Amino acid sequence: MEGNIPYELSDYVLGKYFRETGERQGWLNTKNPVALAVSGGGDSLAMLWLFRRFYDGDMTAIHINHGIRGDESDGDERFTAMFAESLGLKFRAVKVDVPASKMKGESLESSARRLRLQSLIDTAQEMGISSIMLGHNRDDLAETVLFNILRGTGIRGGVGMTEHSEREGVTFYRPLLGLRRDFLRDILRVRGLTWREDSTNNDDRYTRNFIRLKLLPMIEAGINSSAVEHLAQFGEDMRKVRENEDSYSREILTSCLEDSHTLDRRKLRDFSDDDIILVIREMGRRLGLRTLSRGRCRELSGLIRKGGKFVFQWCGNFTVSGRNGKIYFEG
Repeated sequence: MEGNIPYELSDYVLGKYFRETGERQGWLNTKNPVALAVSGGGDSLAMLWLFRRFYDGDMTAIHINHGIRGDESDGDERFTAMFAESLGLKFRAVKVDVPASKMKGESLESSARRLRLQSLIDTAQEMGISSIMLGHNRDDLAETVLFNILRGTGIRGGVGMTEHSEREGVTFYRPLLGLRRDFLRDILRVRGLTWREDSTNNDDRYTRNFIRLKLLPMIEAGINSSAVEHLAQFGEDMRKVRENEDSYSREILTSCLEDSHTLDRRKLRDFSDDDIILVIREMGRRLGLRTLSRGRCRELSGLIRKGGKFVFQWCGNFTVSGRNGKIYFEG
């Protein structure tokens, strides 16, 4: 069958991409067990096929059933289980009730992302797996960059999404960020493989769907047909800037850190306002706090530089206070 497959979709080309990506991201040569987050859509099933074809390590497909679309969600689970079984792969399904678990003020989208992420972490840890593969593609990267720019963002949001990130001792990898959405479906299509389409993906009342279905196509048609690639490349360029900024932030923070929750205020005030903001954000990330807006970061930076006692509410019961020449992060 390979002889009937276009060259750009051949095992040779795909294998080369797979190896180069795995070596760059660092997961290829370890041969460690990996979990693959598989929804049943074209992106994640193409990822599953690629790993089955080119990865020598132990693999488990994990499917999170969100309980949002009733019978359709259950159908996704059954289909994904059969697909994984047809490839000879281990399969785990986890059911979560997103509507019932949605927190006050949280959108259904945000709740689904939060619960999916935590379920993946919990399941992987239960299985002794520390690497999870996600099926985000180049279009997802471009859409996220545009979304973040439109709602107001700094360098971190300009990155869109990184090739790998860590949370709770688990590393998430995104091996498909170099491939377009349609290309991934072509990988399956030319091999006679099918996938499931999530009906909610066509509902443009959701912001990300609106960007994907209407805004980006309009930009490509009326402004630049290469808009997706340019946005994705911008995100990659910003990733390099972010890495440099993160390194500098950690360096400044280390020079002012007294313990895990306390900074030396006198040392911190030797730095510029922008540098103090970098320290504030780095401290917040270390403590797992919600990201502060630029305006509130500047407000806190001003209080730190001004001198005297202060109490600043970060979120909920968590505060940052200044007293006795120290800055305390408490909550």
